[in-house]
Amino acid sequence: MGNTQSGEPFGPGYSIVEGHSSRNVLVEARELGKPFLICKGEIGRNAQKGECQYKQFPGPHLYDLVRPVFLIRDPIRVFDSWKKVGWTDIKSLVDCYSSMFNMMHEASSSSISFVLYERLVREPRTEINRICSHWGVPFSETMLRFEQPFGHYFIFANSRENSISCDERPPGLFTTVEASSSIKNDVPCHGLLSNEEKGILEESLGRAYLRCWRDDVIRLRDTIVEKTWFGFDLDDTLHEYRRSSKAAIDAVLHSMSQDYGPPISDLAEEYARVLKDKTSSAFSDGRTSFEYRRERFTSVLDKFGLPTTQIGKYLSLYEATLKKSLQLKAGALDLLLLLKKMNKNLVVITEGPQDAQERAIEDLGIKEHVDFLATTNHFRATKSTGLFRKVLKYLNIPPGDMIYVGDSEDRDMIPALAEGIFSIHLDEKNNVALDSCPPRINTLRKLGFIFTS
Repeated sequence: MGNTQSGEPFGPGYSIVEGHSSRNVLVEARELGKPFLICKGEIGRNAQKGECQYKQFPGPHLYDLVRPVFLIRDPIRVFDSWKKVGWTDIKSLVDCYSSMFNMMHEASSSSISFVLYERLVREPRTEINRICSHWGVPFSETMLRFEQPFGHYFIFANSRENSISCDERPPGLFTTVEASSSIKNDVPCHGLLSNEEKGILEESLGRAYLRCWRDDVIRLRDTIVEKTWFGFDLDDTLHEYRRSSKAAIDAVLHSMSQDYGPPISDLAEEYARVLKDKTSSAFSDGRTSFEYRRERFTSVLDKFGLPTTQIGKYLSLYEATLKKSLQLKAGALDLLLLLKKMNKNLVVITEGPQDAQERAIEDLGIKEHVDFLATTNHFRATKSTGLFRKVLKYLNIPPGDMIYVGDSEDRDMIPALAEGIFSIHLDEKNNVALDSCPPRINTLRKLGFIFTS
């Protein structure tokens, strides 16, 4: 929606709403017998031209005329998609969202509507029907499918838009749409955001995004604030365990390769097999972390017929690299501090050796905030074979007094819910779903915002 006429400064073009009856696109639509026109408007991302802060409408009076519908998606997932196609300016994304939220705020509730992407992909019929009602358009089942290819079948506002959609076709822009004929619920996350980027987006836009979930936020807040005990998984819930453990084992395998010659790829393949075999009991047999690691490293060396004389070096290298690589999840510390300020009791219920998890919470700087650490190693039970039940009994906690947050559906959500514990799924690779069972979030900072909403 830019004005690019020669001699004029670049700026938004409002001619379609100020003199809409003479626009070519409207004339063409009428000639084709179209009873109404739906326009897709985008907020540009060019910060130098100021596109990110353009208003789609020059004044509030136009909202009643246009009856806009804003499509809102979690900024975390949008920036992940941006980075996938090489757009890395996080400030531009923050400006785009801020402009959109401001437009939503200045219009009366009767003249605008919005649809959450996360709801749209799960319940397309319900959401599209709601949009049709807002526009006074009859709903049709054919709206749920899109089988016409991008091309000259569509009416474009100008030759530039026509060129982008029909000729240039920027890489990745239409990939998901062209691969499907209906709305997809499971578009994968690319996992390209750092914790710092997640923190910036949540701090700048997280509260405004959650306001779009208003009723669900209120319901969830009212449910969880009354709980006296808050339980958390540790690995990949409160901290980046996969990243730190990968860094540690990569260092060990690199050292083994340098010492004895086998390719790192072969060592890594064997270690993955050993890890899967040796950790099936979720560390519930009572041994220490060093005993488990020694067993795994020895198995890898034995597979290649290599001596085990340097096991001590590998154990020390693993522990040092692991400690150096530890990093809390975005928003984890702030959430724990908030809960303690609210006089909540905190328990970490996690798999792993007791000694390793004790060192982890200390090295992460959260030991003083944790009232109790419960491990599969200490209680001699996995999460799926009674760990939650044992912890509740040991601490004398009624299931209804606890909320539990974890990242695994199978090892956290299913067994915790089976014990009657209200649970929240931290699923960084999936869409937010505050109205699902269990509720699903993708950052811990969102949970903190829900508490203080």
